[in-house]
Amino acid sequence: MHLGYLNHPEELDKLEEKNRRSFLKKAGAVFLVAGVSPAIAFNEPKSKKKNGGGFDDIGRMGMSTGEDWIDTFFNGGSKEIIHYYADDFVFEDITFFQTIQNKEELYRAFLPFDNNGPDSPLGTHQFDIIRYDGGPAGDRTALLRQNIPEGYTQEEWALWSSDAITGADHDYDEWAVMNWVWKATHNMDFLGLPAKGKTTHTRGITFHCYKNRKIVREFTYWNFRGVAIQLGAFPPPDQFWLKK
Repeated sequence: MHLGYLNHPEELDKLEEKNRRSFLKKAGAVFLVAGVSPAIAFNEPKSKKKNGGGFDDIGRMGMSTGEDWIDTFFNGGSKEIIHYYADDFVFEDITFFQTIQNKEELYRAFLPFDNNGPDSPLGTHQFDIIRYDGGPAGDRTALLRQNIPEGYTQEEWALWSSDAITGADHDYDEWAVMNWVWKATHNMDFLGLPAKGKTTHTRGITFHCYKNRKIVREFTYWNFRGVAIQLGAFPPPDQFWLKK
């Protein structure tokens, strides 16, 4: 989602420098030491456990897990949301072919949404969970296809399957699928499309695998075409299956 603004790198550089200075005061200079454990570099906040289902709670995870994730994403910022991810994790935004396995990279990827006021260069963003499905998974890892489908070369199949396969060895004990809606009021172009002053909405879906209440695998997909339609780049779909 945030990658839609990367055609304005100067704004992101300013935002990163501003937030990094604040972040390093709390995380400590150890963050800059190559090879340091992410658990040490990004000091864990003190837990406030209650039986409410959130990331820092106890008991079965549920709707409050998604609300906790979204709320921290915007109100806590990148320096807080990274604590919801395990040291060994894979984050993937399928729409942007973006796969991240490093907490420093994840911190930078989430950084654009830290400055979410009305005068932010990136505009204002609101995410709300619509639906949560999930539950215990025992203790398991992913099951992978063992053969290349007919019609693909080895190179083609590797290109289109490698991101999905990444992190397949991360075991998990709980899972969740969250449907959400993203409302954005833009202060600059988005995805190369004129968007300043416009408000767009789109639906997305995030699949999480958890281990000990930490995210070990994330797949996120959101409807780019819906945004492009609202910005006038694409025509709306012809719902030919409906009776007129």
